[in-house]
Amino acid sequence: MDATHLVDPFCGSGAVLRAGSLRGIPVTGIDVNPFGALLSGVKLQGFNARRADSIADELLDAINEDCELAVEWDNKDYWFTKTTLQKYERIRHRAAQMKLYSSKAGRAVLLAFALSVRSCSRADQRSPKPFISKYARQARSRKHYDPGIVIRQLLKELAHLYGNRFGVEADVFRMDVGETKEITKVVGRCSHIITSPPYINAQDYFRNSKLELYLLEGVLSFRIDDVMHRFIGTERSIDREVLIGITADRRRILVPELIYLEQHRKEQAVVVHRYLCDMQAAFKTMRSLVRNGGTLVIVCGDNLIGGRRICTWRILNAMLEDLGFVLFDSFGDRIRNRALAPTRCGHKGMIKQEMISAFKLL
Repeated sequence: MDATHLVDPFCGSGAVLRAGSLRGIPVTGIDVNPFGALLSGVKLQGFNARRADSIADELLDAINEDCELAVEWDNKDYWFTKTTLQKYERIRHRAAQMKLYSSKAGRAVLLAFALSVRSCSRADQRSPKPFISKYARQARSRKHYDPGIVIRQLLKELAHLYGNRFGVEADVFRMDVGETKEITKVVGRCSHIITSPPYINAQDYFRNSKLELYLLEGVLSFRIDDVMHRFIGTERSIDREVLIGITADRRRILVPELIYLEQHRKEQAVVVHRYLCDMQAAFKTMRSLVRNGGTLVIVCGDNLIGGRRICTWRILNAMLEDLGFVLFDSFGDRIRNRALAPTRCGHKGMIKQEMISAFKLL
């Protein structure tokens, strides 16, 4: 089947969707992360650079005003100097007033605002994940980073990369992929799904973008307390009731390692159970989106959980086959340079390989 509509239900930064869009394929992205949805939307839909510059001028005038929209985060003083934080809270106030999300140019300015946060924080700039190291404390001590300057620089870069219109249909929705009825209603049917699902316990997806999310809360319509618990694979606020019932027994058959984890690493066993529940719901949504004869491609690997190697890709493939998808091609890629030091990063899910699996829905 020729690609007539490509969907990525875990679109993240939109790399898959942009590749499809540049080939003239109508695309749709879905992500629960408001920052990811914003980033993907700007990449795919483009914007008028002159209009964005005008909006940025109006937005950044707020730096010299007294009105502020406070960041509701107890740790904000840990991440930002007092002066930088004050400027951000003034910009936030103006951004909320201007309703930037209502236009493509406004969303581009809002993205530049969000992207500036890491550069203007106390975070170590060598890492994409936000943390404050001894090196960062020494290198960035007593330095002031002006959000206004950084936002203008980033907006210029965004205009160079994405400040044009691609001419193909592109939509991005901030939704939970498990909401099958709602997603089917707004997305419709598609010929292809290509996606990389979240990993079990491999990343704290909220933590990766927490600086951006705390600055965007109140400017976009979401609450941190809601978003932080909705990432698949998270360790946050997991209910142990997921260990009870017939469906839990079925998961133990699918993943024998769960028996060991429940005996020796119960919290991590709960994370795996919850992950499988969430992925089952996500796959049901994908099943409802793909037309008969359509294609689903997933990129996934294995995980080290509680000292046990779990072939996540094999488990997900089995779940898809139970839903009527037929595997017709796959190949693997060993990862040699992605191991992080667990003692430094708290990384419990080191990935050794990734598999690309292609399915048909017959």
